[in-house]
Amino acid sequence: MTSASEFNDTEDDFELENEQEILDAEAANPNFRTEEEENTQEARRFRPRRRTTTEIERIHYRFVNERVVNDITLEVLYKPHTLTVLAVLCAFLLYTAFSSDATVTSDNIYSGLKAAGSLFLVISALAFPNGPFIRPHPILWRIIFGVSVLYVLLLQFTLFQSFADVKAVLKWLDPERLNKAVLEEKEYAVNCSDVSFERVWGHMDIFAVGHFMGWTMKSMLIRHSIICWYISIAWEITEVVFTHVLPNFEECWWDAIFLDVILCNGLGIIAGLQICKFLEMRQFRWESIKNIKTTRGKFKRAVLQFTPESFTSHDWFNNYAIRRALAIYCFVMIWLYSELNTFFLKHIFAIDTAHPFVFWRIILIGLISAPSIRQFYIYATDPKIKRLGMQCWVYCAVCALEAANCVKFGRDQLPSLQVTLITAWIFILAVGTLLCVWMSVWWVRQFEEVKEVSVGGATHECYLDSSHENLGAISEDVRKRRRRLQMSDSDYY
Repeated sequence: MTSASEFNDTEDDFELENEQEILDAEAANPNFRTEEEENTQEARRFRPRRRTTTEIERIHYRFVNERVVNDITLEVLYKPHTLTVLAVLCAFLLYTAFSSDATVTSDNIYSGLKAAGSLFLVISALAFPNGPFIRPHPILWRIIFGVSVLYVLLLQFTLFQSFADVKAVLKWLDPERLNKAVLEEKEYAVNCSDVSFERVWGHMDIFAVGHFMGWTMKSMLIRHSIICWYISIAWEITEVVFTHVLPNFEECWWDAIFLDVILCNGLGIIAGLQICKFLEMRQFRWESIKNIKTTRGKFKRAVLQFTPESFTSHDWFNNYAIRRALAIYCFVMIWLYSELNTFFLKHIFAIDTAHPFVFWRIILIGLISAPSIRQFYIYATDPKIKRLGMQCWVYCAVCALEAANCVKFGRDQLPSLQVTLITAWIFILAVGTLLCVWMSVWWVRQFEEVKEVSVGGATHECYLDSSHENLGAISEDVRKRRRRLQMSDSDYY
């Protein structure tokens, strides 16, 4: 028989020679270490420690709710420039101190409020977190966060004033258009039996365009067709329920069903979801503008800066059935309350729909809701996120304070709420939410790819187009930061 050593003569000889070299090197240098020992020592030095669950959740929360911009090419646009801003601010303060000599008290108050608000927005641009969005620039979303905080403080301050004082402030801001005592609103529920083409076409006013544009934006934020249709129908039910409080909600049946839900809202939902589908399938190439040679290419890259850095679909449903159902219910209720606040504030303080205050409040709510919906979605879908993002928290506070102001200043103007009807409305929305969840799950099982997998002896249904890593927020920059901190996937699952 042939021994095994006969097949390894060369290797054994090499090992013996190598061993002798090692012994000679150790004799010459007492601190000598082999390459294997160096690697072992290096691995021990950089071996990641085992983090606790609380630490992992805290780091993960920061990663997905306070995004950072990686691979910056134009560094001058992303440096804070705090000293430059401070120098400009000091120069402006000195100029104001020596040049301002206004004696009109109202003008002084107005200028002081504008200056205080502007200073707060500068501080928010420097100190507030980025939030979940980084395009077109994180500073934009930090300023929006600052505006939302200012709006919350304004609502809180208004809550402790009298109605007469609030109206006096509104008249001071706009003596011509904000001095009305009662708001004159258009009536829609008149002669509903007349369903002629001319009558229907007469209802296609600026509000119809607003319905379409609004639902295009809303569907781009929600990114789920069934939830969008459910909220659209739920709002029409809400209008019927609150007709006894706001007569302006009353409208003909064909106006509510065909013009609002099917035509304007429906086309807006379809348009918004098609835009989402285009952005989701589109391949994003974020090349540095310095590496682009042509002027046309540079211009196209500059325009693309105002599009999302990445875009993924929202999967609102998985095996966490109870948590998801409650999350959807809370989401729908907050959404409807926010819509109701628009009409109640407008009616109580007699602000015409065409006034800029109404327009800019809707724009503000839309801008605040974009990162808020993302943060709420992360909270509802990611099991490692145990608390709401701050922008979402502020948005909920805005809705609550607006509702509180409506209750305080409207209880003497508006008819009493019918408690039974409101209770039935809340119950109907709860049942509707369960039906929405069931229909969504049924739709996925019927028309999407589903695979059954066994986990821990139990069978689970996995949707092949979604996972814990595809939540629409955990992007490549988050994974890079994990690797930089030497956090493995086993820490998360």
